[in-house]
Parts: sequence; structure tokens; C-alpha cells
Amino acid sequence: MDKKLNFLFTNKQWKSLLLKVFLFGSGLLGLHFFNFSLSAIFIFCLLLLWFYFSQLPERGYSRISFLVLVLTAFFALRFFGTSFYLAFFSCLVFSFLFYLLLGLTAFIFKNRHSVYLFLNTGLFLAVFLLFFSVDKSKYFLFLNFLLFLIIYFLIKECFDFLRSAVQNSLFLIPNSQFIALVLAFLSLELFWAISLLPIGFINSAILLVLFVFLMRDFTLAYCSGRLNRRFLIYHSLIFVVLVILIFSTSKWSI
Repeated sequence: MDKKLNFLFTNKQWKSLLLKVFLFGSGLLGLHFFNFSLSAIFIFCLLLLWFYFSQLPERGYSRISFLVLVLTAFFALRFFGTSFYLAFFSCLVFSFLFYLLLGLTAFIFKNRHSVYLFLNTGLFLAVFLLFFSVDKSKYFLFLNFLLFLIIYFLIKECFDFLRSAVQNSLFLIPNSQFIALVLAFLSLELFWAISLLPIGFINSAILLVLFVFLMRDFTLAYCSGRLNRRFLIYHSLIFVVLVILIFSTSKWSI
């Protein structure tokens, strides 16, 4: 009897989750179709409020990811959804990230730790693609300060979420706010440096994501006691291989 009830509960959770993901993707396409009119934006905002407040109380652990995902999807479609096919593909990608986000708060994933790290990396990639593609000569200070805040809050949320998800007394990040500030500052410095490379905005975004990924994972490994020789060799190989691929596929055009 308990198994049947659990199955029904899981089935309803999946139906509700898929419905929200479908409505989210449809809402993004609706914004693009109606050219971001005020009425379309208003209806989409109402949908977002329903999405957020219909989640479990644990939604507070991922509210930054929710906000960053929504705003990144909005501005990506607003300024770079030049064609229907590009807009449709963007909606699919953001809908998948939205599915991961809702699934985390609904506890449908067994390994929430890995799923959140994947979501966190995906959000960084989406944000960096957006920032590398804009004209940084306009509103230079504002854009850099905004990017710094986004990186800081995403890393801080990552530390807080994993601490609640792992439920291991050994997993403790001392002074997580300071570490998040340091990583955000280093990421911003790397953003400036990578912006000078003539490798294109896509490869630039992937390269910065790689650095943030390594800094975040090294911090998590050190705080959880997993920082050993095997970890260093494995991540160093990943770094070298991906950097070679990034530079070898770059057009090196100014």
C-alpha cells in the first residue's frame, strides 16, 4: 500500500513539474512571439510568481539560481533571439535548466549534489555567454559590477545549498562569504583578461566557465577533505585538454 501511495505521489510530482517546465518554455516563446510587449511581460511575471511560490519551502536555498536563470533567459531572448530557430533553441536550453532547478526543490533527484553543480555550471555558462557577447565599452563599470555580484551570489548559494544537501558534519566551508568574494573577484579579473583574447565570445565564455568550475571544485574538495593527488591529476588533465580544444577551435580574429 505504501509503495502504491509513493508511486502516485511521484507521478503527480512529475506531472506538475513537467507542466511548469512546459509553461515556462511557452512563456519564453510567447515573449519572443509578441515582441516583449508589456502585456506579455506581465503575464510571464505572473507565471514566475506562481512557479516560485508553488515550490516547497526549500526554494529559499535556490532563489538566486531562480532569479539568475529567469533574467538571463529574458535578456538573452530580448537582445539575441534574432531568429525563431535560435529563440526556440534558447528556450529549450533554459527550460532544461528550469527543469533541473524545480526538480531540486521538489526532491526528485537522488544525487542532488551533482545535479546542483551541473545546474550551477550551466548558469555560469549562460551568464558568461551573455556578458561576453555585449558591447563592454558601454556601461563598463555597471556591467562589471553586475557580473561580480552574479558570480558572488551564485558561488555563495552553491556553498549554502551543498552544505544543506550533503548533511555531513565534515563538509564545512569556513567564512563562505569571504571565499565567495575572493572567487568572484578572481573570476572578474579573468573576465577582463579573457576579453582581450580574440577567440570569440563562445570560446571566451567556455574558458571562463572552466576557470570558475576549477576554482569552485577545488574549494569544495578542500573543505570536504577530497583534495588529494588523484583529484589534482584528474582536474589538471581536464583543464589541459579543454584549453587545447578551446584554443585549437578558435578563429583568432579581432
